[in-house]
Amino acid sequence: MYRRHAYIAAALYAAFAVIAAAVLAAGEGWSAPALLAIYDRPPALSAVLVPISIDDYGRALFWIPAALALWLAGGRYRATADVMIASFAISVVVGEALKHAFYVPRPFLVLDISPLVHEAADSSFPSGHALIVGTGAVAAAELPWYVSIPLIAEALLVSWGRLYIGAHWPVDVIAGWILAAANVELARATALPSLVDKIMSAIFRPLRR
Repeated sequence: MYRRHAYIAAALYAAFAVIAAAVLAAGEGWSAPALLAIYDRPPALSAVLVPISIDDYGRALFWIPAALALWLAGGRYRATADVMIASFAISVVVGEALKHAFYVPRPFLVLDISPLVHEAADSSFPSGHALIVGTGAVAAAELPWYVSIPLIAEALLVSWGRLYIGAHWPVDVIAGWILAAANVELARATALPSLVDKIMSAIFRPLRR
């Protein structure tokens, strides 16, 4: 079982590497028409997509409470939360490393558009928001539909929002989700979820006395 997850993770990392190599070789300007078809259209969606796309609202402020709630629910939810938290840790480390490993300019630095919110001019690839919310969504996919669908929907909205506000190229978001899936599979192939469970148990043990 662990070996199967490791093979899937390796395949997904390979796919991400191919995309990254293509982006570094050719840039992302070729996807400008797709981005412009999404950017700020229709404007009525700004009331929803802008708030969930800024800073950490759609990431940390949503997914940390979600992971904690799942863990505290116990049973299969706790097991999923262990995988989710372990995967988040991997995604944060890998995402930060990639942001410093190479630089790809964000769309608003290349195209004649202004981001709908303030964005740092750091590397656009891959989308950090898509990486984190995609990690949560992939990990949550094994849960019952009435739990997984709302979580996946939030992740998709945040990912779409990053394009809507002009912060990322489409490939940034796609690559973020592929890397997220790889990190979840890697977590499932290791003992990290068990370690997370021990740490979480130690943290919450005093609250259960």
